[in-house]
Amino acid sequence: MEFTVDRHVFQEAVQRTLGIVERKTTIQILNNILIKAGDSMIRIVATDREIGLVADYEARILSGGEITLNAKKLHEMVREMDGDTVFFKTTENHQAHIVSGNAEYRMSGISAEEFPEVRLEDDVSFFTLPAKFLRNMILQTFYAASADENRSSLNGAFFKKEGKTCEMVATDGHRLALVRRDIPSDHERIDDDSTVEGVIIPRKGLNEIRKMVEDGEGTGTVDVGIRNHVCVVRQQGSMLRVSLVDAQYPDYRRVIPKDRGVSVRIEKKKMMQSLRRMAVMSTEHFSGVVITLRDGSMKLNSTNPDLGEANEELDVDFKNGTFSVGYNIRYLIESIEGIDSDVVTFEMRSTGGPGVVRIPDDETYLGIIMPITIQGK
Repeated sequence: MEFTVDRHVFQEAVQRTLGIVERKTTIQILNNILIKAGDSMIRIVATDREIGLVADYEARILSGGEITLNAKKLHEMVREMDGDTVFFKTTENHQAHIVSGNAEYRMSGISAEEFPEVRLEDDVSFFTLPAKFLRNMILQTFYAASADENRSSLNGAFFKKEGKTCEMVATDGHRLALVRRDIPSDHERIDDDSTVEGVIIPRKGLNEIRKMVEDGEGTGTVDVGIRNHVCVVRQQGSMLRVSLVDAQYPDYRRVIPKDRGVSVRIEKKKMMQSLRRMAVMSTEHFSGVVITLRDGSMKLNSTNPDLGEANEELDVDFKNGTFSVGYNIRYLIESIEGIDSDVVTFEMRSTGGPGVVRIPDDETYLGIIMPITIQGK
């Protein structure tokens, strides 16, 4: 195998695989990516057996072939090179010769015959979404998904589609994010009325989908297909194959408050700045903030016995007595920062009910944060 390729294209191509290749495995081949040359393109494949990425890139092919190389080390090599073009050639015994500028590497690989197959899923029926639409849904829910891999049903996001309406939900049991919105109809390909009953996309797969749609800066469209416990996403010469979580998602609608609680509107930027100032006092063991509403003001207090105390007061339109509730600062920050609005609505409940972040006059987003008991407050 022998080809030349733009160095920046090659570097970005290898970098895209780094979140997929399995680093905590004794199976060496899963640390590698497959590089295959043919028909004026190179194909790069990465998999951890649950997620598979297949992406094609333009190159000048001098001879075809295939090899697998360690993804992390290959990326480090190409990143540190200073030439505009990479010359890549395989030699005997699964060796790769890589040259760019004044730098030259020889790298040992593994036979492509040992690499796990990543099916292209050509028989899947696809529906089309605007890339920015899918990206925003993921950004506004991903933060709430559980990072505990032992809680498989919560270690991802629940996704369903009813005609032209999509819903995505994530929760870790302490907070919940829900996005439900109609697919924009201003693109000629957005004309599908298909239904997805409800699937759980794993956290790692969700992150790779987000990176795929962000690579195109959120422009254009993306094709999504779901079949036989697999989600397939295609965009601009790339295909991502994600094995879905085989579990029952909890009934998340039970935790959505039926009442609207006590509500205040506040500038998103002002609220975020105040919360981040409170977060300076946070540590692994102390991460709470007490929010107190009283006539015309919102007071924030963060007290850490080991560090000290932070206080701040904001002007708000509130005239309904006094409410004081404690929350996890990080949870509040994450539920607000993904909102595409200059103003947010924050609801509080004095009876131990959850705090709720909304977009004013907009039912498409819901961020729920369970209250916490803060010692001494």
